[in-house]
Amino acid sequence: MLKKIFTTVVTLAAVIVGVTFAAKNPQAVSISYYFDLAWEGPLVIALVLALVAGVVLGGVPSLLRIFQLKRKLNTLRSAGSVGAQSTSEPDVSKELRADR
Repeated sequence: MLKKIFTTVVTLAAVIVGVTFAAKNPQAVSISYYFDLAWEGPLVIALVLALVAGVVLGGVPSLLRIFQLKRKLNTLRSAGSVGAQSTSEPDVSKELRADR
């Protein structure tokens, strides 16, 4: 319950800071890139796009690694299901730790 309240307060504070930042900085910015590509628009849009690009570039490799480890865990569990299940669990954790 406390975690949910904390998350709500932090999210609300971030939204308030973002809205007040957008209200105080309405000016347009010009962003130039290679091959004479240019974009002109509000500063807030440029910052939000940069934030989204950073989250995607950071999150995709993490998700790929998570899926890879889940696939390996499922493979190890299915290979260990032929024998006793209780003895296969420690082998799985050792195998995943060795993968780091």
